[in-house]
Amino acid sequence: MARTPVIFVPGLCGSFNLMVLLDWRGPTLSGWGFPPFISYGKQFLEAFEEAGYRRERDLFVAFYDWRKSVRDSARLYLKPWIERAKQRSGASSVILVGHSMGGLVARSYIQSNDYANDVARLITLGTPHRGAGEAYYTWGGGEPRSDPSVKAVLDVYLWYLQNAHPFQTQLNRLRTIRTQVPSIRDLLPIDNYLLNDLGADRPRPEPLHLERNLVGALLNQPAHLDLLVGRVPVTTIAGDGFPTIKAIVVGGPPIPPGDPPRYPDGEPLRDEVDPAGDGTVLTGSARLGHPAVNNLGPLPGASHGALPDHPTVLGRVFAELGAETPPLGAPPVEPTRLVLLTASPVTMSVETPAGAPIVPPGVLGAQAEAPATPLRRRRVRARDHGHRGKHLNIAVIANPPAGAYRVQLHGTATGTLALGAMIISATGVTVLAGAEGAAAMPATAPINTEISTVHGRVAAGTDLFYEVVVTDTLTAPDVHLDAQATAADAVAKLRAAVGGRVVLGGAEGDPVATVLGSATPEVRDPAAAALSGDEAATDQVVQALGGAEPAAMVDALSLVARDVLGVQDDVLAEALITQLQALT
Repeated sequence: MARTPVIFVPGLCGSFNLMVLLDWRGPTLSGWGFPPFISYGKQFLEAFEEAGYRRERDLFVAFYDWRKSVRDSARLYLKPWIERAKQRSGASSVILVGHSMGGLVARSYIQSNDYANDVARLITLGTPHRGAGEAYYTWGGGEPRSDPSVKAVLDVYLWYLQNAHPFQTQLNRLRTIRTQVPSIRDLLPIDNYLLNDLGADRPRPEPLHLERNLVGALLNQPAHLDLLVGRVPVTTIAGDGFPTIKAIVVGGPPIPPGDPPRYPDGEPLRDEVDPAGDGTVLTGSARLGHPAVNNLGPLPGASHGALPDHPTVLGRVFAELGAETPPLGAPPVEPTRLVLLTASPVTMSVETPAGAPIVPPGVLGAQAEAPATPLRRRRVRARDHGHRGKHLNIAVIANPPAGAYRVQLHGTATGTLALGAMIISATGVTVLAGAEGAAAMPATAPINTEISTVHGRVAAGTDLFYEVVVTDTLTAPDVHLDAQATAADAVAKLRAAVGGRVVLGGAEGDPVATVLGSATPEVRDPAAAALSGDEAATDQVVQALGGAEPAAMVDALSLVARDVLGVQDDVLAEALITQLQALT
């Protein structure tokens, strides 16, 4: 008899497919994965695989486009995932384990008219059944105050949207969230969580709010809860002991309101928090108020983003399934990560610092020990999440030592480029409601810096070199063009392409001498000598190109590329001209 397959439904930002998230591809089950720069979901899968489950046989991850409303995600993604799981396992029903928003997506399917009586049971982990106060900041003001893992993914998504989407120059963060990520509205609290700042705080009735979570209000009607528990057994698991928003004290809406209007239901003044929550979702919201629901006791020390991978949570999940819990270690420790991003027609490779000191995980530039033997530079090739016309590269370097990272971008077509860099580091999370076992497993969460970004232009064959300087975990990396390396590469390629046409002394018929004839002697002589192979002159030209005033040398060599090389190889000529112009 086939074992009932388990489908994990990730939370907000727990699914990653840039082709879909940027609307370059419609709804699909292929091409998805967990975000490559956080550890989310990995221990969950490893635990089930250790217990004998097999991916794509009786263990599935229902990745989905978390930007869409939970109803659309249920219809376009979860239902097809369930059909796939039934077909591949031979079972007639599945078990759904939904984390955070994933639990709402699961409920939306089970409580809908599309339900096909094919869910054996539902387990929710930190699902905001009655909403989460943090969503007010994201939806109302475009200011994400989300779980750190969610914020890291949302920042990356918004960065790519800004730098790769046609309306990149007009990106308004709030308008983007309101138009591109309507699912955030489905996370607003459905209770009276806004308080008027009128001396004595007074609640503002939720039904009078301009921005409301209608999906949550409908799913939690008594008749709909009866429908849910009548169709499937439901178990809820909640974290506890972390300061969690229970109410937000607001003033009036901002004046002028902005376009779209910011905080139409009142600008936040301060938060009121409660330790009975996982840092994002209150314990009461992670439970369902129905006598037929199995609301398990809250777990101190299990923060919102860590719930799916927390050993105690996994132990409870296996107990609910009537299965023996496999050996589980401590919660995974988030390593510090250097994340490099491009939204450009380029490929990217990264060289780590040579001979860099060894640094403990999560610490940069502090108490570093020199390696016993010198370390060589390690080259890391970025993974491409885009398509041939627009490469969307991501390179992730775990536990990066402090130092300068050399990034090479190789153009694959003509277009603009954006190179971004950020640090995602693990930090401790305070547990307020201390309980037995909580201190033994200190919670950590990934915190990301701002994304430092530089822009430029490339053509097919252009090679640009950048330095990304990492100093510590709290400071955004410094990103700048490595002018010397870019200049040296351009001169070497131009010399190889036209070297056979250069005649020292400017003999008659020398095309390079002819082109350089209008340049000043300070530019003409070293340029001609460098292109003929003179190493000392080459060093002089490279220094000029990488100096404070490279324009004259750039113009001279660009003319050589256009008028001499362009006759034979116009593609390489364009690449080199673009590369040289990057130096100005």
